[in-house]
Amino acid sequence: MSTQRPISDRILELLRDSQEWAFDALVARSPEFNVSDIYNEISRLNRNGKVIITRGVGIFTIRQVAVVS
Repeated sequence: MSTQRPISDRILELLRDSQEWAFDALVARSPEFNVSDIYNEISRLNRNGKVIITRGVGIFTIRQVAVVS
């Protein structure tokens, strides 16, 4: 039996590899999670200041907040 990584780990891993992701593309790259779980987790990460959601007409994109050292 395989262990499933937490959804937030998967989302943040994908965002580290790219400047931003369209929500639909993020869902397509994370088939182990359902759409509503991904949406809820992105919303939570946004409220916690870890990602930024940009809404457009019929699409929204997600990017990770830059870490200031």
